[in-house]
Amino acid sequence: MPVEALDKRRAMTQMSDGENLLEGVMLSKSADVLRVASRTPLRILGSASIGDDLALTRNIVAMSAAKAQQSPDPLQQLHNWAIQAGINEPYVGMLTAGSVQGYLQVSEGTPKWKMIVLLFVDVSTRCSAGKSTPHEENDKGGIDIIILTDASLSMGAMVNAMMTATEAKVRTLVEHEITTCEGYVATSAPSDSVVIACLSKGERIRQAGPTTQLGYLAGKLVHEALSSALRMRHGS
Repeated sequence: MPVEALDKRRAMTQMSDGENLLEGVMLSKSADVLRVASRTPLRILGSASIGDDLALTRNIVAMSAAKAQQSPDPLQQLHNWAIQAGINEPYVGMLTAGSVQGYLQVSEGTPKWKMIVLLFVDVSTRCSAGKSTPHEENDKGGIDIIILTDASLSMGAMVNAMMTATEAKVRTLVEHEITTCEGYVATSAPSDSVVIACLSKGERIRQAGPTTQLGYLAGKLVHEALSSALRMRHGS
C-alpha cells in the first residue's frame, strides 16, 4: 500500500468515531486535532489561521499549536493533516494554544434552534487591549471559540454574535480577576480567535446582541465554558 494511503488511513483511524452536534454536523477528535464536519456547507465568519476569508465551508479543523510547531511550517503541518484526512476543499483551520484534548463543550437551545460552543483555553500569557504594548515574539496563549448553530443568521447577526461572545469573554476574565504580568485587567490572550458557523435553518435572524435570545445564549455559553476552564486552572 502506498505511503500516502497509509498516512490517510492513519489520520482517519486516529480520530474518535464522532459525535452528532447538529443535523448533519459531526465532531471527531484525537489527542492533537479536532474536526467539525458538515454534510452541507456552513456559513462562516471569524478569524482563523487558514480560511479566515471563507464565506462557506464544510470543515472546521483545530490543531494544537504545540503539535504543529514541531514542524518548521506549522500551517503546512495543519494543511498536511487536512489533506490526509480527505479534506480536498476549502476549510477553516485553527492553530490553538489551548489543549485540543482538554477543550470544553457546552450547548443549549430553543424549540427552533440549537447552539454549541467549543472552547480551547491557554491563558499562560494575558494581555489588555490598549494597554499591553506590541511584542511579536510574545504570542503564546489564546482563547479560541467556535460557535455552531443551526439557526439562520444574517451577516450582521454573525457580527453581533462575535461581538457578544467577545464581551462575555472579557466579562469572565474580569470576574475571575485575571490580570496581565504588568497588573492590568486582562481582556484576552495574545492569539484569541472566534469562529461563528451556522446551518441557516428556519427564519433569518438579523440581530444577535446581548439582549436577543441568540446573543443571550452565545454570551451565556461562552461565560459558562470559560469560567469552567479558569476554575480548573486554579484547581477550584
